[in-house]
Amino acid sequence: MRSILAGIMALAAFEAHAADWVEIGADTQARYYVDVASIAVDGETVRVQKKGIYTQPLTENLGGSPRVFKETLGVVELDCGRRIHRVTQIDMLGPEGDVVWSSGRMPKRDWEGVLPKSHGEATLDFVCGKIGRS
Repeated sequence: MRSILAGIMALAAFEAHAADWVEIGADTQARYYVDVASIAVDGETVRVQKKGIYTQPLTENLGGSPRVFKETLGVVELDCGRRIHRVTQIDMLGPEGDVVWSSGRMPKRDWEGVLPKSHGEATLDFVCGKIGRS
């Protein structure tokens, strides 16, 4: 429970700014958005808040019990030059907008290559283009 609360508090602090959500892509499952106002540069790492809004509620077995969610809200880190990314926090929001599961901060996540023609690539291209690192 403490890790969920810590995750919610960290994400809330990250969200404390006025959000400026821009759609960056869609697939058969969801529409994906980045918050332009959340873009932060720290050396080679670029951090941004991203959300997915799903066309229908999904169920995942997380923490030993099924969780129904309609939205994900997370923090993504990007390395524009190396074209890699990682998710350092993700919250799953239920149909009423409440947090049904939170990863909390995951600062040691592995970096992954960005898949071509994915919403990950759309995120990297959009954000890196916004800060002049495309």
